[in-house]
Amino acid sequence: MNKPHEQDVVTERDIPQARLVAAGWMVLVLVFAAVAAWEWKMRDLGLVAGDLDDGKSAWSVERRKIASGDHDGVVIVGGSRILFDTNLGVWEEMTGRRPVQLAMPGMSGQAFLRDIASNSTFDGLVLIDVTPEQFFREGRGHPAFEGVLGYWEDEGPARRAGHHLGQFLSRYLAFLDDQYSLTELVDQLEIQNRGKIPGPFLRPWKLSENYAGRQYYLWSEVETNERLREHAIQVWLGLGRGPPDEALIARIRADVRESVAMIRARGGDVVFIRPPSTGAYYEREQQNVPRARSWDRLLREAGVFGIHFEDYPDMQGLDLPELSHLTREDAARFTRAYVGVLRERYVGLRTPPVAEPAG
Repeated sequence: MNKPHEQDVVTERDIPQARLVAAGWMVLVLVFAAVAAWEWKMRDLGLVAGDLDDGKSAWSVERRKIASGDHDGVVIVGGSRILFDTNLGVWEEMTGRRPVQLAMPGMSGQAFLRDIASNSTFDGLVLIDVTPEQFFREGRGHPAFEGVLGYWEDEGPARRAGHHLGQFLSRYLAFLDDQYSLTELVDQLEIQNRGKIPGPFLRPWKLSENYAGRQYYLWSEVETNERLREHAIQVWLGLGRGPPDEALIARIRADVRESVAMIRARGGDVVFIRPPSTGAYYEREQQNVPRARSWDRLLREAGVFGIHFEDYPDMQGLDLPELSHLTREDAARFTRAYVGVLRERYVGLRTPPVAEPAG
């Protein structure tokens, strides 16, 4: 009978099941403690649960409402001012209609007006804002929304599901705010700049809270935190590009005129709005893109109605902590003021839309 070699003998040691269970519970407790600590820290910084991340997927949800006809006949396009400065609840209260909010931070509404005109059958009211230095320029805009016009139709099921899962979790966990990730917090460190090298420190930090239907509000911390407020002003005043050339302004006016004509041919209409700005930011806008050269000529050549905050007393004297966006309270006042003007001009906004008969 062959005997096993010494090296063939394997010693097995039984690990008590209780230790495995205890280790598992210990890991679970540590993970829970770490998440709870980070959640507490983020809430201490002013973040709140229910503040939803925005991006191409969230925008696409709203854009698909236009494609499917699931809307109340009003759509808003443009940049961050009309996004922050519009209270959708006030709109609904005053008109019985809740606009589809398609405005985006850092973007001009020109391309999105063209998209509504050319790639939809929308025949309602399009409200488009004019932030002078933003509207009359060329460029890609906010990187988070780059390519969004080609994204909303092609977004796959996995990305749609991931978006809805992220929105669900964000309703309960404040630390999921993508503007306060560890990477973003590192970018907020004040490190001495070497020469004039551009860096992430001079990009916009968190400015808004975002809720269902892309309802934006200026983040209250910007009102009370001087460092956040002054940083935003520093960014805005550092983004100047100088006056646009006349050829560019003419091309934009011509494009707008064509888009307006297409929407009107279907029975819809377009209204332009100039939300408030103030201080050094307003002064630079007046210098680089004066009203007579931009706003007045745009409305005249396109034959459209416009609401300019300078023309209405109840749209002035509002609070813009970082010179460009209204506080949550004053955004409601501004919305009430400009919707009041629209109700005087458009009889259809004085009564709720008539529901389509079932079947």
